[in-house]
Order: sequence, then C-alpha cells, then structure tokens
Amino acid sequence: MKRPRKRAPGAGRPPGEFGAKRATLSLRLPPHIRVRLVAAKEKNRRQSLSEEILIRLNFSLAYDCEEASRPRHIRALGEEVARIALGVEERTGRPWNEDRYTQQQLSKAIDRFLYKYSRGEVVIPPAIKAEATRNPKDTVFVDRLGETIADGMIASQKTIPEPPKELGPGLQYPSSWWGPWQIEQDLKPRERK
Repeated sequence: MKRPRKRAPGAGRPPGEFGAKRATLSLRLPPHIRVRLVAAKEKNRRQSLSEEILIRLNFSLAYDCEEASRPRHIRALGEEVARIALGVEERTGRPWNEDRYTQQQLSKAIDRFLYKYSRGEVVIPPAIKAEATRNPKDTVFVDRLGETIADGMIASQKTIPEPPKELGPGLQYPSSWWGPWQIEQDLKPRERK
C-alpha cells in the first residue's frame, strides 16, 4: 500500500539566495562560538543560525579571494591605514568619524605615509591625460580624480537598503549587500549617552 503524501508537491523550504542547499556539514564547535553566532543571528535579524553561518562563510571565502587578488602594495596599505587610525584614535581618545580634529590628524598621518612610500615626481599618467583630452575645459577630472572616485564609492554604499526585519517567502537580501551595508552602519557616529 502506498503511503499518503504528507505535504504538497514542491512544498518545503524555498531555496533562498544561495540556491538549493543539498550538502550537509556536521560540525562540532565550542559553546562560546555558538553563543556568539546566535547573538550575531539575532543582531542581523537572520531567520536561522544556518543562514547566519552560511552568509558569514560565503563572505569569508569571497573576502579571501578578493584579498588574494589584490596587489601586495594595496593589502599593505589597507593594513597600515588601520594601524595609523588606531594610533591616532588612541592618542586623541576619539573615533575619527565622530571628531573633526581626529579626522584631520588621521588625514595628515595617512598623507605622510603615502608620501613617504610613493616614488618619483608628480606626473599625470597617460590614461588620465587621454581621458582629459576628451573635454579639455573640464579640469576637475584631473585635479580631483581621487575625490571623484571616493564620492562615487560613498554614493554607491549609501544606496544599499537596510535589510528587511523579516524575509518573507520569495524575498531575499543579496549576500553582496551585507558587507557594504554593515560598513555604512559602522561608519555612522554612535549615539551619545
């Protein structure tokens, strides 16, 4: 005798942003790590602990690939800027994104570092000259290239919407948005008590 169906065809968990999850991984972990993962799941408003772990694992693997693809001098710059920022904030006792003096001193420190490790004279690279010849009256492109790039990155980061409090059926929040959204949150000044 054939057993009756317990659920409708196609019923069950929707595939989610990573597609159908068919591989199983059994993992033992220390209780303190599980506590931290559960706290992160609640903070990030994830539906399940598995979702929190999967998003973090995917982010970590993508970060490793991204870091490996970055040139050595860019990786070194990122690390040194972080160390300089920690040193300046330690001396001022204020976060750079909450205090203009700290921000100014951090800018000076980073500029000094960049100057000491850069080589040669100030010469406009051929690619920039070629771009500038398209509109010779527009000197902003040449004079403010770095600011333009930074403004574009800031604008892009600010357009990422807040993750929904709950993801309903068929709704997804792309994993590529979590990192930039979190960076934007981390850069916002904290509420003063």
